[in-house]
Amino acid sequence: MKYRTIIVDDEPPALAKLSYLLKDYEEFELVGAFDNSDDVVNSIDELKPQAAFLDIAMPGRNGMELASILQSQLSDTVKIVFVTAYDQYAVSAFDLSATDYLLKPVSTNRFKRSVARLKEALQTQPSIKASITGTAAEKPMVHAFGKLEITGTGTQTPEWRTAKVRELFALYLQNRPNGIFRKTLLETLWCGLSEDKALSNLNTCNYYLRNFLRKTETDISLKYKSGYYSLDLGSTTCDLDLFEQAEKLSKSPAEDNIETILYGASLYRGKYFEDVKCSWANLIRDQYDIRYAILRVTLASYYAAHDQLTESNTHAAMALDVDPLCQNAWKILLTNYKTAADKIHYKNTLDNMQETYKSRNLPAPIF
Repeated sequence: MKYRTIIVDDEPPALAKLSYLLKDYEEFELVGAFDNSDDVVNSIDELKPQAAFLDIAMPGRNGMELASILQSQLSDTVKIVFVTAYDQYAVSAFDLSATDYLLKPVSTNRFKRSVARLKEALQTQPSIKASITGTAAEKPMVHAFGKLEITGTGTQTPEWRTAKVRELFALYLQNRPNGIFRKTLLETLWCGLSEDKALSNLNTCNYYLRNFLRKTETDISLKYKSGYYSLDLGSTTCDLDLFEQAEKLSKSPAEDNIETILYGASLYRGKYFEDVKCSWANLIRDQYDIRYAILRVTLASYYAAHDQLTESNTHAAMALDVDPLCQNAWKILLTNYKTAADKIHYKNTLDNMQETYKSRNLPAPIF
């Protein structure tokens, strides 16, 4: 299957480089290379792109604005990869549900990993999602990985009233299904305030949260009993649950469950509660990073065992994107390149591994 792809960058050298890099991937058909956003907007109906590499800092309508227009007119079916020299745009990029974010100058290896993510995101659209247990793709979903949001509701996502309301929802989500004691809530979110003031803030935030949930037109509800608040997702799915389902299935990966595992892994769009400023989630953030890397390593091992070394390398590289010190991922890459008698990539990977460990003042593993 070929995916209709566009590239947009106001700098001719960058546009040429991206076009050149894309030539190595036959499944991505370059249907347009543009040096401004206006020409793209005028061509959306004709080209109907499924994938887009967008520069952010362009004169006139920038890449962020263009991405929003593309997603709006194409019903969010287009997958976006942002390419820019400025990393301060990263959070905003993922606010727009970007599939990936590349910093210039773009290396061949990094571009390869980005294309792999793009391909996976495109493959896990409705045709594959419909095969997931419980038809998860047909239901609204709460996303805890990356931007905290609810998608698939068929209605425009309401805005959070305040950052504290969003953080409160995150805390309720983290404490499913048992709930969280009210006193613990007050101490976590309003430490330093008097109990009366903290309780007043909690009641206000709960009021705004219930209004937010009502506007999503889901059956998610907030319950209170015996001093405990708990979040009931009703018929709404959660990416955390599908991720954990993939982890369980990955203990025995096989042809009949590999798509479900891939889908669960693809839901890891970024760090746990990435856009929620909360220190109480830091430990779990780190744990999910490690769990995600392990899941990708498992997939890499599965494909290596089936002599699909390119797929295996892709998943190993994805593990290293999140956990650069993942020894098993490095080992898989080196083993695969050795098996393929690819001396150049073997040496480059070995050098990269040693440099990664050296930069952290750690001894590199020896396989």
